[in-house]
Amino acid sequence: MFLLAAAISGGALAGRTALPIQTSTAAGPTAAAQSARAASYGWPVKPFDQQHPVRGSFADPRSIFRGTPTVRGLIHSQCACSYHQGIDIAAPDGTAVYAVRDGVVRTVTPDWVEVDSDGGSAFQYWHVAASVHVGDDLQARQDVVGHILKGSKHVHLTELHDGKPVNPLAPGHIGPYEDTTTPAVGAITFRSSDTGPELLPEYVHGSVELVAAASDTPAIPVPGQWNGLPVTPAKLTFRITAFPSGDVAVPETTAMDVTRTLPATSDMWHTYARGTHMNMVQMGAHRYWYNPGAYLFKLTSDRWNSHQVADGVYRLTVTASDTAGNRSSASQIFQVHNRSSWLGG
Repeated sequence: MFLLAAAISGGALAGRTALPIQTSTAAGPTAAAQSARAASYGWPVKPFDQQHPVRGSFADPRSIFRGTPTVRGLIHSQCACSYHQGIDIAAPDGTAVYAVRDGVVRTVTPDWVEVDSDGGSAFQYWHVAASVHVGDDLQARQDVVGHILKGSKHVHLTELHDGKPVNPLAPGHIGPYEDTTTPAVGAITFRSSDTGPELLPEYVHGSVELVAAASDTPAIPVPGQWNGLPVTPAKLTFRITAFPSGDVAVPETTAMDVTRTLPATSDMWHTYARGTHMNMVQMGAHRYWYNPGAYLFKLTSDRWNSHQVADGVYRLTVTASDTAGNRSSASQIFQVHNRSSWLGG
């Protein structure tokens, strides 16, 4: 079996970067389809029926590394890492945050509130100073849950169904929401293991991991220091074909899909490869403001035994998409050489 991953810019490890030889972008949904997208609740800040900037997406990595700010520290050090379990909606400090659905307040803490609604759903509002108490009945768009805490500049919204996080940006959830930005797949590289080193695409042999790169742009620009920083795509697929014949070696396979829910395991490293880190990463005692994150997605959980295919030339294609259906692909040529005498000429 093999492992693929996707990252923002170049290889995360030292060594040569294998650049995509072909990139193609498929058209996303039409503007009419975007505007007609169903929604079951509005935004938690005014105006409720106007889209707001989202600076952090569902399942983005959240990472605090204990090591030094070096490549080795990023790859090998211990990490307090997890999936982002909601979305971060940008808004000024002090902004009033309203209930998005009717419900009953179940939890109040110094910085977040949970409101239970009908049908097994609940909503958590983070980075707020609560204006409510446990047991209060709230009406959507009328009752203030709390106000955004100083220094937060956003409210984090988690939507729960039967206690499990679901993606608020999925169709049928928060709205209005339109997205015409297209996710991008970047460099595709090769590793001997999850921590490296990188290998040349010209000489793939034995059991190897394949690593690629992907990110997305927020649907509308985010203000302040988060402006221009990436988020993660909602879905990645991949395929491998013989080159140049196009014969299928590995059919189109879903590698990661958080369009609606998080992966089954809570371990972030089941989805992400080492080298991944969040925007403005923290390493050791310091957080590195303004620096973009790097997102590397494992497309399979195990290394690929390249003996499963004949020696020859192959094309690996990775496709990234978002919850609105925008998508693009990138490809990398690689060669498999398992014949024992290959290096001898």
